[in-house]
Amino acid sequence: MSGIDWQDVALFGERACGSLDPVAVQRRTLPDFIRLLQADSGAIHLIDHRHRGLVATIKGAPVSMLVDFESISRHTDVYVQRSFTTRFPVHDAMIHSQRSEHQQSPVGLVLSRYGFEHCLFTLLLHSGRPVGTATVARRIGRPHFTPQDLAVAHRLGGFLSIALANAVTHARGRPVTEPLVPPNWADGDTQTLRLDGIQTGDHDPAAGAGCDVTEVLTKREREVLVLAMSGLQNAEIAIDLGIATNTVKQHMKHIFNKIGVRSRLDALRYLQSKRCGL
Repeated sequence: MSGIDWQDVALFGERACGSLDPVAVQRRTLPDFIRLLQADSGAIHLIDHRHRGLVATIKGAPVSMLVDFESISRHTDVYVQRSFTTRFPVHDAMIHSQRSEHQQSPVGLVLSRYGFEHCLFTLLLHSGRPVGTATVARRIGRPHFTPQDLAVAHRLGGFLSIALANAVTHARGRPVTEPLVPPNWADGDTQTLRLDGIQTGDHDPAAGAGCDVTEVLTKREREVLVLAMSGLQNAEIAIDLGIATNTVKQHMKHIFNKIGVRSRLDALRYLQSKRCGL
């Protein structure tokens, strides 16, 4: 762990938890998040329980890059799933053993389009549930991220998770994306924008056109599957959709039968293998 100023990391935590506004948390921490990980750009997202982006702040890259990343569904994104499973940050070399695989992947293609090569992704979890994401990238030609970088990102992500969760709790009862930030708030090369009006793979139930899941499942079954893949249990899905828990169980049974799986884990693997956007 040599070379890391852990006092600087602690100050990051104080800065992150010093506001009860989700946008302020993003904007006051992103520059240091990028600096402490020796990256060239970064973005912090606030997401809801369905993994849909609400508000994002980006620095060191154009907003169009953030929008392109929003088109990659979080429900089947291998970075999201690996980080959710391990409860730890991941970088591109952990996902793809071959450089060519990374370059041809959805994430790699977006990165190279804007002159970047390596990325490090942190899923921000609070009480076991995702509240946001934090991602940094390095330009083409720079070295890949290291285990030490992962350890730093894990510590920083812990502070960010608490800060965003507290801010969302404080903001509950009023729309998070309306009063907090205008449609596009720019300050130098740091920009914050609402994501509710952006067409993404997460928002569009038919985003997986050509994927048989979107053809064989009903609209309600897709809604149930989206919530199940985001980590909600049957009772929580029932509350979210306003239906009975037994009805959710029946929907899950029909979903499993239709796509030929036996469990939620099998369903997730199936969606990843088919690259289905729900």
